[in-house]
Amino acid sequence: MHTTPHNSIPSRGRLGDLFPHDGDSLSYSSLVRFWRRSIRNRSWGRLSTAERGLYRCALWVAKARGKITNTRLMVQTLRVALKLGFQSRIAKAGRARAMMMFEKYARPGGVFSWAPRMREWLYDPKYIVYLGALEVNA
Repeated sequence: MHTTPHNSIPSRGRLGDLFPHDGDSLSYSSLVRFWRRSIRNRSWGRLSTAERGLYRCALWVAKARGKITNTRLMVQTLRVALKLGFQSRIAKAGRARAMMMFEKYARPGGVFSWAPRMREWLYDPKYIVYLGALEVNA
């Protein structure tokens, strides 16, 4: 688990979870952990057959050798990993809702004219997640 420098709340699904402390290889255990998480949150099924095959190949190589050190394979694996977990459904929905609200509120005489702090809220990641949760659960 990774803790953010701003607070001590542990976070999951970050690219840093794939790297050990040295950062120049991908370990088998981190790839498996990320793969399992992607199956749980259903992002595995959104990958193409080639992307799934590449990730499984990377898992196999990492299992056989203990870690992946080949730079080209690491880059391709990380590209697939980014598709797996970093665009969560809630975050996407929250960004879409925030953009829609921004367009509405920025009109002359809109909300920004009498509530200027609302503009700051629409850029706040926590507020965007909140909006996403409202959208997904609605």
